[in-house]
Amino acid sequence: MNNKINICFMTDEALSTLKANALTANNYLKTNKNDSQWIREIYDGKLYIEKKQKINDFELKVSPTGDYSEVDFQNSIILYENLKDLPPYILSDERFWAWLNFEKFYKVAIQAMPVKSNSTFLNHWVYAQGNRRGVFFGVLSRCFYRVALTVDERLDDKYELTRFVIKNPERIRNLTWRAFSSEKHLVLGIIKAEKDICDKYGNVVRNSIFTEIAKEISLYASVRLIDVVSEEDIYNFVYNKMKEMVLSEFNGNASAEELINLL
Repeated sequence: MNNKINICFMTDEALSTLKANALTANNYLKTNKNDSQWIREIYDGKLYIEKKQKINDFELKVSPTGDYSEVDFQNSIILYENLKDLPPYILSDERFWAWLNFEKFYKVAIQAMPVKSNSTFLNHWVYAQGNRRGVFFGVLSRCFYRVALTVDERLDDKYELTRFVIKNPERIRNLTWRAFSSEKHLVLGIIKAEKDICDKYGNVVRNSIFTEIAKEISLYASVRLIDVVSEEDIYNFVYNKMKEMVLSEFNGNASAEELINLL
């Protein structure tokens, strides 16, 4: 039987101090790979508050080669399975994810989000872009929500779509900060269409198509009550629009035989 632990929140004071010293924190992330004790150099008050909600104690994996993509899918599933029963107000709270990022899973978070620019800390560790974008930019929160939005109990492999989006996050990234992504049935229809197009047309599908289709969906949503659009209808719209994009671009650079093979 798994041990139960209380979840924690980073204190408001600690989080606001880290945000106010973001560049310093960013630099500490570069050089401190094993623990987050450097936070005490910035803030010496109470870091975390224990809450009444309990979860199973669990661990995430660190890639032995340093390539986080080797463990990304597995860790995302572990996060989802262990946190999915928490209420939405906790799962969308940056203070909860700050506890996981800086305390419980610091080594994993460092490997998952290495510092590449001065904005890494603000954008990916402390929700600087607001709550909605924050959960989908967050180091570990984005891993959780990629699963939450794509798990489908109706499929033989309920994580089939999850595996598809984690393999290439562009397939879901441009959907997540748009309002329609709050409707899971729409996300499922969109991702299923994307997957079917990728399965059919393979390497012909360029990566930028996922940004373009998100814009097309936003236009589609602007003239409809999008929350009452069915999964089947959004699937058909996305599939047909992506097919049109693929064939339109490929047509000018393909032989007749190649084009026939695509149809």
